[in-house]
Amino acid sequence: MIKNIISGAFIGVANIIPGVSGGTVALLLGVYEKLTESVGEFFTAPKEKKMEFIKFLSQIFIGVVIGLLVFAKVIGFLYANYREGTSFFFLGLIVASLPLVLTHRDNKQIDKHGKLWFLFGLLLMIGFTLLQSFYGNGETSSSLYRLTGGYIIKLILAGTLAGGAMVIPGISGSLLLVMMGEYYNILGFVNNRMILPVALVGLGALIGIVGFARIIDKLLKSHRDNTLYFIIGLIVASLVEIWPGFTLTLSNGITNIVIFGLGIYIVKLMKKLEGNK
Repeated sequence: MIKNIISGAFIGVANIIPGVSGGTVALLLGVYEKLTESVGEFFTAPKEKKMEFIKFLSQIFIGVVIGLLVFAKVIGFLYANYREGTSFFFLGLIVASLPLVLTHRDNKQIDKHGKLWFLFGLLLMIGFTLLQSFYGNGETSSSLYRLTGGYIIKLILAGTLAGGAMVIPGISGSLLLVMMGEYYNILGFVNNRMILPVALVGLGALIGIVGFARIIDKLLKSHRDNTLYFIIGLIVASLVEIWPGFTLTLSNGITNIVIFGLGIYIVKLMKKLEGNK
């Protein structure tokens, strides 16, 4: 229970930082498959299984809420004021965790199909990153307080894509919102407690989460290894998006290296504690 709540807290924090994927964090923490299964099969599962899913999802949800309320402001402050160091910490976590993802394969040898799926994920994420450069930085639009019919549809679509991105490791939902020009708008809706537009985004997010979770769950069950290679390709390419650059001064350089090492150490420590348990 405690592990699921902590995992949910990390997922919640990750989803508000542009460039960091909540799906990646879920995968690295070992709750990704259970999460996609619980969401994707919830409506078709028997009663006993459904109760198990409810218990698991409620623990994750509690963690997400805690992460957003308690840690999100701290991480947001660190990211805004110490972006380089915070990014290197996330890089350390992800780089150290990638080999752990490979341990979930059925076949330990990578065949040509696995290599192709890895390459496909890599190129898809690179294409996603390049597209970002054509859409600016997502400044607030004039539609912020005018819910026209077209804008309602756009908010639901934005929520759907962001929700789907929460399920797919490597793709940041908040970054998608930046690309669509809605990231700061939605933050404004939340900060000003505007229930209707927030509800529209939430409806879209629910559609995206459930829909993509069903797809990923089926793929992991029918084409497990190739799906994992595809996901790893997404994550590897997403490291470029998280990379903040490197300040060429002795003090900053040493600090970044130490923080990067701290991220790696935390992953190894968590793995050791899990093994001992």
